[in-house]
Amino acid sequence: MRMWSLVACAVLATSLATRAADDVEMRGPVTRHTLWKVEGARKPVYLLGSIHVLRHQNYPLEGPIEDAFEQARVVAFEVDLEQAQAMLRPPPASPAAADQPSPPPKPKPNPRPPVSVGPEPRSVKGQLTPATHAALVDYLEGLGLSGTILDPLPPPLAAGLLVQLELHQLGFEPEWGIDAYFYRRARKYGKTVVPLETVGEQLHALENLSNGGSDALIAATLDSVATMRTGMRDLIRAWKGGELDRLWTLLNGSFHDRPEIYQRVILDRNLAWMPKIEALATGDVPALVVVGTGHLIGTDGIVEMLRAKGHTVTQL
Repeated sequence: MRMWSLVACAVLATSLATRAADDVEMRGPVTRHTLWKVEGARKPVYLLGSIHVLRHQNYPLEGPIEDAFEQARVVAFEVDLEQAQAMLRPPPASPAAADQPSPPPKPKPNPRPPVSVGPEPRSVKGQLTPATHAALVDYLEGLGLSGTILDPLPPPLAAGLLVQLELHQLGFEPEWGIDAYFYRRARKYGKTVVPLETVGEQLHALENLSNGGSDALIAATLDSVATMRTGMRDLIRAWKGGELDRLWTLLNGSFHDRPEIYQRVILDRNLAWMPKIEALATGDVPALVVVGTGHLIGTDGIVEMLRAKGHTVTQL
């Protein structure tokens, strides 16, 4: 599982996927971008909204976006993606250990029959309403999977896997997300990479949700995958055209009835990132900040937070 999905799944729960490359063509010429410039900064500082999963057909990106990257010497991301992926790889066996013969297996005692003690308190099964759990079972069985395969998992992990199952079927992959694309290029060209949070902090954003919050997360994700085949066409079009009102509805609109998730996924993390972003905005080095689009837009977004602190931030 990709590390981004534990948090991004909450935003992707309102972002939907499309079937073919021609579905994402713009309806007219692009006049604005999901890109902002902090005016008056000592050096150019840009804010770029990311879509975390795309396909190679969505590239190349528009000129102003590529220009912002070219100017930047520092590129900030939500997390260091290389470190996030490294955490998922098993450690290699030591050469000494590899040279040792494997010990003979110990005989296993006859296990006692398991004692039924009910669902794990923090598992999906233990936190969903009957209606949401039934919908989850129906969805998984529709894919030919066991309807209870996700029951032992914590809800954020289960939600992330649901999103990935659907996106994989549609040909979308995290490596073609805008943040992953620019992360690879930043490393290739020797730019300084700045993570706005650690992997542990990102994972913590959706840990220990209340039962109601966990149920809301899974319900939102099921709503998403039900329409993912056609809906991301609108998301990509709105992103390419810098249509901020439409983007807010697509990305953050469903949080209206899910305030706990909105607080954890968007607001708390925005507030935690602000010191690093403001330091870049007032520094002497040209920079680009690449974060999920849902974090930049709206009254609680990074753009408005910077404006509230006296910065002039202009959409390009």
